[in-house]
Amino acid sequence: METALKDATALASAVRSGKASAEGVIAESRSRADAAPALCAFIQEDWDGAAVAAKEVDRRRTRGEDPGPLAGVPLSVKDVIAVAGLQLTGGSAAYAGNIASFTAPAVHRLQDAGAVVIGKTNCPEFAFGAVTESAVAGRTLNPRFPGATAGGSSGGEAAALAAGISALGLGTDYGGSLRWPAQCVGITALRPTPHTVPDLGIVPGAGGWFGGGNPAPPAARLQAATQVIGPLARSVRDLRMALAVLTVTPPRGLASLDGAVPHNVAVAWSDGSALGPVRREVSAMMSLLGEQIAPEVRTLTHVPDLFAGSLAAYNRLRPLDPMIDHAAAVAGREHLVLPANLDAIHRSMRSDTRNLEAAAAESGQARIRDLAVFDAADIVLLPVAGGPACDVYGKLDIDGRSIFGWDIMGQCRAVTMVGAPVVSLPVALSSEGLPLSVQVVARPGADGLALDFAEWLEGFTL
Repeated sequence: METALKDATALASAVRSGKASAEGVIAESRSRADAAPALCAFIQEDWDGAAVAAKEVDRRRTRGEDPGPLAGVPLSVKDVIAVAGLQLTGGSAAYAGNIASFTAPAVHRLQDAGAVVIGKTNCPEFAFGAVTESAVAGRTLNPRFPGATAGGSSGGEAAALAAGISALGLGTDYGGSLRWPAQCVGITALRPTPHTVPDLGIVPGAGGWFGGGNPAPPAARLQAATQVIGPLARSVRDLRMALAVLTVTPPRGLASLDGAVPHNVAVAWSDGSALGPVRREVSAMMSLLGEQIAPEVRTLTHVPDLFAGSLAAYNRLRPLDPMIDHAAAVAGREHLVLPANLDAIHRSMRSDTRNLEAAAAESGQARIRDLAVFDAADIVLLPVAGGPACDVYGKLDIDGRSIFGWDIMGQCRAVTMVGAPVVSLPVALSSEGLPLSVQVVARPGADGLALDFAEWLEGFTL
């Protein structure tokens, strides 16, 4: 699925060759933002700062210097990732107007590669939510599919990309917060192997860090082990370029498997129905996808209960895992925090130690069992969700049954628990004409293989 908008790779190439100027690219980006004032994708736009940065990119090029692989690319950053001098609220009224004094290393790396930060994007409070609405910026709309949500929690990022305001986005993913909004608007996203991309500068951080002091990674065990920073984009090749910039050392599996994708690739697949309710049309989509790729890949195996143990372990551990960083962040500001979020934070801090340790042990065992699928398969395919984008209130219809919130995220949460890299890629349309996406999953560390296969799959139309 494509839009009429150029991807980041094309924009950077035009700027690097002199066919376009970074200042011109940013001016066009601003005009699209000005044309969509009701979108609520951003909590803060920084066009003055972007103009200065773009002018420097152009100066470097005219001086004969390399302006970087992302020269002039408009970059938006989710409002849980720190950018010095810009707001850092985590979508919470408790931190409205807060300004970061630190820039996350992941943002720095993209800027050093020539990307130009244009602003911070909206997310639900503390990134808790399958739809994006906050006390800071209101409800983010879906620019391509009115009436449907832009997803959450990186919904502002997804909306900015889909509207053509940014050409590359930086978000976070704990239980599907990159993959789900990417599906909702019909773009791509990469959840990298945990710790492949530096996660310093996410808020709330350890000790309640919110832009000053020690910007340590989150303290909660599950969150620290599984939450990632990753890119959203309009093409798989953009995700590949972003990953190359974001990582110091290229991840294992960056090259194709024996130089031959898809013919040397063994694939396992499931319709995800063991992970939550799934529409009949989603099951049909996965079956049809399997039929179409079967002649091209080395082997194709149907595994109905794929990652089911990991989902059960995730769902048990997450509410028990003490949110130490969040508890510290809300201390003294409880009256400004949404009651449901405050309750979840406080309940996690009261977790019974024995139950917590048992849940943690179960998660480790489930992960080992479910990773065994990669003994026989190189790539795993699952739907992103049991249906397309839900409505703006968080309700998704599954063949006459309504599901809400986190129940939508089962297929994503299972992959999170496994710790594998995954590309979210739109491959079909629902009966309503909304995007349906597949998760292209590889073994931990084989981020490049997931990108290789997703880029090949990008040419398929169901």
